[in-house]
Amino acid sequence: MNPALRDSIEKEIIVRASKERVYAALTTPEQFVKWFALGVEGTFEAGEHPVLDFGEYGKFRILVVAADPVDYFAYRCVPGSMFCPQGFLGEVLEHPNTLVEFRLEAVPGGTKVHLRESGIASLPPEFIEQTLKGNEDGWTFMIGRLEAYLNEG
Repeated sequence: MNPALRDSIEKEIIVRASKERVYAALTTPEQFVKWFALGVEGTFEAGEHPVLDFGEYGKFRILVVAADPVDYFAYRCVPGSMFCPQGFLGEVLEHPNTLVEFRLEAVPGGTKVHLRESGIASLPPEFIEQTLKGNEDGWTFMIGRLEAYLNEG
């Protein structure tokens, strides 16, 4: 790995919601579809392989690696826009993948949500820069949607 390459994307927001509510938004398919994917097949329990439906962008299988209520949720995924623009339904660990982590911290008036996607520098070299740019913008958009959803009420 080239030390000059950035390996992760990090975002942080503070929402006016309890850790329990935030964790539910991250790990309950019925709430997850209100801010992230259009549909979810399966559950978000550790060891599970749910499929996220992004409509015209395809369906993507992820691997849930940790689900620790109400502090931490993490999954591995194959970056879609570069490797498989029409979706990915294979075994995540058999392909270049990244780790997406959500850490929740109670703060006065709500919850701090820290998002980190790492492992980008270990992707095939021809996909690193494009993945960094695309996922940086994508996470800015999605974390904004999560913030709006949680601050609604």
